[in-house]
Amino acid sequence: MNRRFTWRLLLILGAMLGGGAWVGSLAQAMHEVDHRLTVYGVVRDAQGKPVADARVIVSATRMGEGNTAFTDRQGYYESTLHIHNADLGEPIDVSTGDETTRIAAQFNPQDTTTERRMEVNFGTAAVSGAPTGGRDSNQVWWVTGVTAGILAGVSFGYVARRWAGRSKKGRLPKKRRQ
Repeated sequence: MNRRFTWRLLLILGAMLGGGAWVGSLAQAMHEVDHRLTVYGVVRDAQGKPVADARVIVSATRMGEGNTAFTDRQGYYESTLHIHNADLGEPIDVSTGDETTRIAAQFNPQDTTTERRMEVNFGTAAVSGAPTGGRDSNQVWWVTGVTAGILAGVSFGYVARRWAGRSKKGRLPKKRRQ
């Protein structure tokens, strides 16, 4: 094997083996549990129906941290801030449209294993039986698994095609061999 092919093979195998874990870790979180705070909730209209594609801005102004999130079809949004134990009680502004809610970062600084999450909803209360939105970790891992499977299949097909092409090069057809 030449160096270029070996490099590509190693790259493909690395993507197959490490790609799923890397994508999963990004999807799951951007920091350790004790260095993040996730603000989540649902945006509803005056009739209590979820608002899709609403822009929600979450900002911790004193920390200089902020994110923009968009709601899904069920009105659910989620935004993660990089936050430390020293930021306990820091004001966080959450706004959508002309509504703004100020909350204080609340969590247990000694707990380094439990997700730090705070809920901020907008609009009228949910109508009985209306979906509350939200993403569970199974949805994230399912998407990660499908992505890793597609990547593995494409990579395997590429490698198999390359190996098949190499085995044919430099050989005489069967009829000419003696």
